[in-house]
Amino acid sequence: MKQAAIHKIECSSVIESIRSTTRLSQEAFARALGVSMRTVVRWEKEGDAPPHLEKERLELIHELVQTAAEMMEQCDIPAWFSTPKEALSGERPVDLFSTYRGIQQVREILEKTRWGIF
Repeated sequence: MKQAAIHKIECSSVIESIRSTTRLSQEAFARALGVSMRTVVRWEKEGDAPPHLEKERLELIHELVQTAAEMMEQCDIPAWFSTPKEALSGERPVDLFSTYRGIQQVREILEKTRWGIF
């Protein structure tokens, strides 16, 4: 299999995994990323590879979702990402997916939660 084909499969499965775990529609996921819904459809269903920086951001978001899955019940994950957090200045974690800084803030909250630091 060609290297490019491997990356297409990986990105598609990463997006599907994120959306499935967080229960975000393609439209909601696109809004969270700050891209068009058509872009998400191309990445997830049509196999188009995202640009390098977008792929990196998707991988970081996937890590957040995996961390959440290690810490909480599967059924609690969507609500955690969709509920405003005081520690995030009232923002919902999903609303911070559009920037690297936002992703880092969510990661910090998850790690603090994991270790009981508040």
